[in-house]
Amino acid sequence: MNRPFLRTVALICLAWVTGPVAAVTPVPPAAGIAVPAAKSWPREVKLANAAVLIYQPQINSWTDNKLNFRSALAILPKGAEREAFGVIFATARTRVDKATRQVILDNLQITKSDFPTLPDHGAAYAAELQKQFALGVRSIALDRLQQSPALAGTAAPAAAVLNNVPRIIVSESPAILVPIDSAPVLRPIRNNTVFQRVINTRALILQRTVEKDFWIHVFDGWLMAKLIQGPWTQPFIPPKGLNAVAAAVNATHAVDLLDGGPGANPKPSLATGVPTIVTSQVPAELIVFQGPPDFVPIVGTGLLWAANTTSDVLVDTVSKDYFLLLAGRWFRASDMNGQWSFVAGNALPPDFARIPPTSLAGAVLQTVAGTPQARQALNENSIAQTATVPRKNGPTFTPKFDGAPQYAPVAGTALSYVTNASAPMIRVAPDSFYAVRAGVWFTAAQAAGPWAIATSVPEVIYTIPPSSPLYYVTYVRIYDATADVVHAGYTPGYLGTAVSPFGTVVYGTGYTYAPWVGNVWYPAPTTYGVAASPIHNRYAGYTYAFAVGLGTPAWTQPYWRGAYFNPGYWGGYPCCATAAANVYRRWNTAAGARVRSANTNSPGPNLPNKLPHKLPNAQTTVATSGGGTRSYDQTPNPMAAARTSSRVNNGAYSAASASSGPTPQWQPYSLPNVYYADTNGSVYRQDGTAWQQNSSSGWSSASGDTSWADREAQSRANSDVTEASYGMSNADRFTNAPNTGWTAQDRGDGGYSRTLGGSGGIGAEYDNYWNAVQDNEAAMWWNGAYGWGNVYYSGFGWSSRFP
Repeated sequence: MNRPFLRTVALICLAWVTGPVAAVTPVPPAAGIAVPAAKSWPREVKLANAAVLIYQPQINSWTDNKLNFRSALAILPKGAEREAFGVIFATARTRVDKATRQVILDNLQITKSDFPTLPDHGAAYAAELQKQFALGVRSIALDRLQQSPALAGTAAPAAAVLNNVPRIIVSESPAILVPIDSAPVLRPIRNNTVFQRVINTRALILQRTVEKDFWIHVFDGWLMAKLIQGPWTQPFIPPKGLNAVAAAVNATHAVDLLDGGPGANPKPSLATGVPTIVTSQVPAELIVFQGPPDFVPIVGTGLLWAANTTSDVLVDTVSKDYFLLLAGRWFRASDMNGQWSFVAGNALPPDFARIPPTSLAGAVLQTVAGTPQARQALNENSIAQTATVPRKNGPTFTPKFDGAPQYAPVAGTALSYVTNASAPMIRVAPDSFYAVRAGVWFTAAQAAGPWAIATSVPEVIYTIPPSSPLYYVTYVRIYDATADVVHAGYTPGYLGTAVSPFGTVVYGTGYTYAPWVGNVWYPAPTTYGVAASPIHNRYAGYTYAFAVGLGTPAWTQPYWRGAYFNPGYWGGYPCCATAAANVYRRWNTAAGARVRSANTNSPGPNLPNKLPHKLPNAQTTVATSGGGTRSYDQTPNPMAAARTSSRVNNGAYSAASASSGPTPQWQPYSLPNVYYADTNGSVYRQDGTAWQQNSSSGWSSASGDTSWADREAQSRANSDVTEASYGMSNADRFTNAPNTGWTAQDRGDGGYSRTLGGSGGIGAEYDNYWNAVQDNEAAMWWNGAYGWGNVYYSGFGWSSRFP
C-alpha cells in the first residue's frame, strides 16, 4: 500500500456569508456586565465632564498609509439623563501588521466633530475629545477595516502575467520534485577532488569527477543515477566520502539534504521506501496521488474533487474535462496525462463558483473570478504591510557580489541592474543606485556603497515591467520620511502575488527569468515548483502559501503516524511561507505575536519579537505570517451561533462603568455596534429591519437613500462572520486518522458531510480539528519555523538575496 505523500502546501476554507444583514434588536445590558476589552466596539473613553462611546470607524479613503475615516459617537455629559449622538471626521497614519491582523493608528487628528443637539454643537468637548479619542482608538482589526464598502472593488492594477503551461508530472506513488535552475552547473568542492556539486539547485547533487555518475542525498541515504535526469536508484554500497562531503556542504547552508532537518522524529528513512526522484530544468509541478485518483462529488455542483492528493484537481462531469490549479492558474485537459491548456479564472464552468466555501475544495474560490472570495482576495492584495523604520540604529545593507559588478538593462526603461549581486540593485544614473533588502529601500552613489536608508525612490523604478526579474520590487514603497524615521511598506506582490487581467490574484508573474550562476547561484523569482496554493484564515487573510527550500514542494511522507499536514512534525525543518508574511521583523508595527499553547486549547501568552533559538538551514527559511501563528491550517472559532449576541453585547457597559456622573445611564439602544455615520455628519442606527436617523428631535424613520447604510452594516456582519467562521484545512484534510480527511465515512446531504460541503458531522468534529490545528501551530513555533533572527529567503528568487 502506498503511504501518503504530502506536499507542504496549506489550503484552507472560509465560511463566507454574503446574504442579507440580520436585523439586530437592541437589548438592555445585563446587570454587572464588565467593560469589554479595548478592541471591542463601541469603545468608551472618559472626558472630564462626559463619557463617550466610539462606534466602529468607517473608511472614507485609505491610500498608502493614510486613512481618512468617520465615526459615530454617543456622548453622555455629566448629569445628563440621556446621551447625545454626533459624528467625528478624522485622519491617521496607519501601521499595518498582517502577522497580527492589526492596524495601529498614529498621528490621529480629528478634522471635524459635530453633536447637533449639544450647545455650540459640542465645541466645549472638542479639545479633550481629540486627546482621548487618539488614546481610545489606538488600533483596529485589519479584517474590519478591509471589509469597508469604501474599499470594495479596490485592487492593485492588473499585471501582464504569463500563463504558459509548466511541465506537469503526475505520479500515483511517492515522488520528489527536484528543480534545477536551468542547465546543471557543476562547481568544485573546497578541499575535495573526488566530487563536484551542482550548485543551481537546493538539493545536494554530487558528481564523481572520474566516474561521472550523480548522487543525491535523500532521507537518511543516497540515490544514484548515470544521468542527472535519472532514473535514480538506491546503491548497494555508496562510495566513500559522500557523508563527509554532505556534512561540509550542509554546514554552509547552501543545500537541503531532504532529511527532515535535525528536529525530525522519527527521521524519514529509505528503509521504508524509495521515492521517485524527478529532476526538472524547466518550470514544473508535481502532482502526486495516493494510489489511483479518487474523485468524490462536491455537494451542490456537477464537479468532482480529487480527495487523495494535496493538489487541487477537479473534474467537470458535464464536459468530462480535468481542471488543475497551479499557482492560482487553472489548466484544463481531457485526461490527467493529456495536453493541458490555460483557462482564465473568469472562464471556468459556472459550477466552480458554486463550490461550498466550507468544503475542502472551497479554498479554490478565490481563484474563481467574481466570487466574494476572489473580490476579497483582490482587496487584501492591495493592503500594504507597513513599518516605521528608524534612520539611526536601523537596518543596514552591505551587498555581496560574485566578482566585479555586472550590469544588464531593464527592458523598456533606461534603468540597469546588477546581475551578480546578492540583492536587487538598480542603477538609475551613474551616481545613483537603489536596492531593496527586507522591504526597506537603500541608496548609494556607487554599487560598493556606502549604503544608507532611502527617504524617497525615483518614480522611474515603478515602471519596471513584469518581464524583468526585478519587477517585484515595484511593490515596495516609501510613503514619507522625517529626520528620524522612514514610513515604508509593501503589498503582497513583493512576496510573489500579482493581479491577473482576468480578475483574480495569482502567484508569480509566469515569466521564466535567467538566474545568476557563477561561483555562486542567485536564483530569480519563480512561479512554479514551489507548490503555491491559495489559502484563507484569520491570521493571513486571502493569500498564497508557498513552499520554501527544496524538500518542501514535494516530499515523501513515509509514516502513517503524523501523516497529516504538520510541518512541526519535521522539527525545525524549513517549510512554508505566505505572501502575507511580515519581513520587517524587528520593525514590527503591531502588538506582540500570539501563539496557542501546545498544552491547552486557549490562546497562549504574547511572545517576544526575538526568540532564543536560531533556525537550521537559515538560508531556506521564510518568515511566515507572524510571530507564532501559522499563516495556514488555522481558522477562527466556528461558534457562529454566538455571533448575534456578541454583536449586541460587545459594547454593553454596566451603569457603574460609565463614571462620568453620579448616575450615568447609557441607554440600551446605544450599546450595540449598530450605529453609523453618513458622509454628511448624520447618525443612523438599525431598528429591527428599518433604519432610523438621529436629529434634534430624537430618532425617526430615515428618509432618502439608505443603501450606503446597508452596505456598512453588511461589512460589519461580514467581519463578524470572518471572526466566527469555520473552514477545514490540511490539518484535517490529509490525516489518516479514522473518519477524517478523505477517509471520512459520515455522509450528509449528497456527499461527504464534512469534506465536501454537506451539513452533517461538522459540529462533532470541531474539537478534534481544532486540537490538531493548535498542536500544529505550536509545534511550528517552538521548533523554529517562525524566524525572527537572521531570516533568509529561498525558493522565491530575489527575496533569497538578503545577505
